[in-house]
Amino acid sequence: MGFNAFVLINCGLGSETRVLDEIRVLNYVEKVYRVYGVYDIIVKVAANDKEDLQRKILLLRRIDEIKSTLTLLELNK
Repeated sequence: MGFNAFVLINCGLGSETRVLDEIRVLNYVEKVYRVYGVYDIIVKVAANDKEDLQRKILLLRRIDEIKSTLTLLELNK
């Protein structure tokens, strides 16, 4: 059974395009959306289990210019 999460990301001012490009090449990222509003980017992350999901989200958060994140777990797949 797989786990999916949506990670809402705030970036440093003017860094959105560079962060988006870095996220797009990650093999565990299913979709990436550039959005306007409170958050700058929404990422759909796929994982095998909860531990794998946690590891992948932590790697995502280490990208330079990501200032904060909010993670939403998908309930019913």
